[in-house]
Amino acid sequence: MMRRKSILQIGLIVSCIFSMTGCGSTSDGRMEITGEIKLKKQLLDQGSISFRPMPGTEGSASGAPIVNGKYELKGDGGLLPGKYRVFITSGDGKTMANEDELPGPTGNIISKDRIPPQYNEKSNIEVEVKSTPPNTFNYDIP
Repeated sequence: MMRRKSILQIGLIVSCIFSMTGCGSTSDGRMEITGEIKLKKQLLDQGSISFRPMPGTEGSASGAPIVNGKYELKGDGGLLPGKYRVFITSGDGKTMANEDELPGPTGNIISKDRIPPQYNEKSNIEVEVKSTPPNTFNYDIP
C-alpha cells in the first residue's frame, strides 16, 4: 500500500513538471520573440535584429532577419528569460565610395547602414524577456 502511494506521488510530481514546462518543449525554456521595425514611419523592408545577453542573463545571443518590417525568433532561436541588448542593422545596398577597395572578408559588398548608430554599434537599447508570452518588441526609428 505504501509503495503504491509513493508511485502515485511521483506520477503527480512528474505530471506537474510536464505541465509547467509544456510537456518537454523543444525550445528548452526559450521564449518566442516577435516585433515590428519601422524606419522613418515606414516598415523596414529588410535588415537584421540581434539580441545579446546582458551580464547575469543565461543563454546566448540570437537574431533574425527583418522582412517587410517583421521579425521573429522561435524555438531554438528564441531567448531565455533575462535582459538583452538590442542591435538593428540595414545596409543601403549601395557599393563603396571607392570602387578600388576590396569587398569585406566574406566577399560581400560593404554598404552604409541606414540605421542610426544608437540602434546598432552604439546601442544602449535593453529589453527584458519574460518567462510568460508575449515578448513583443517594436521599434520606430526616426
